[in-house]
Amino acid sequence: MKHLSRMITAHNCFCSFLYNLGTLVIMPVLLIPVAVKMMQFDSYIGLVIMMSILTAFTLFLDYSTLNGITSRVFSFGMIKNSPYTESFLKDAIIADQLRRFAQITIPPIISMIISSALLYKDANIQLLIFTLTLIFLNYGSTTGILALIRNVLTNTTYTYVSILFNAVLCAINVAMMFLFVLDSIHIPYMIWLPISFILSIIISILVFRYTADRCVTNLKEK
Repeated sequence: MKHLSRMITAHNCFCSFLYNLGTLVIMPVLLIPVAVKMMQFDSYIGLVIMMSILTAFTLFLDYSTLNGITSRVFSFGMIKNSPYTESFLKDAIIADQLRRFAQITIPPIISMIISSALLYKDANIQLLIFTLTLIFLNYGSTTGILALIRNVLTNTTYTYVSILFNAVLCAINVAMMFLFVLDSIHIPYMIWLPISFILSIIISILVFRYTADRCVTNLKEK
């Protein structure tokens, strides 16, 4: 519990309370009703649109938090004078990954539950697996992408690169939907859940190590 408190404190040094409020509370409150309405028309299309919007927010809004943290010219301010700088940065990176996972997980899960309740039917196993697959896929993808574009400090360049990567993620989400719903594609849909889960774990570990190593290296060079 004490370590969790340290992670939150470290993360909040880079991320404001208003940012957390917007991404974890306000955005889901506004997005979930829209997603539920779309899912009543078609659950799969509704989920794809919702995840695409979530990834767009995740990529664009990161510019106001940890953007540039792996760049050599990033200013760590007073943090670099602390004897606990390395552990402090690692706590902040882990907390950021946990917050992003919650940000990407909570809205689609709640939307699926509400949509199934409104339609008076249980969520079938295929829809549930599709939802979890999209969650792990988009979490892993955004985590990996952010590890790359956090080297970009220019606002305009960051925006263009984010739009490009988000378009790629949207295409991947649509392709995954077709893999689930088209009978002509003879690939068991069950296989995509463990694949996306394992990939998300591997990417999370690699991104954590890469970001932490880059931050420590840049600090030592200052």
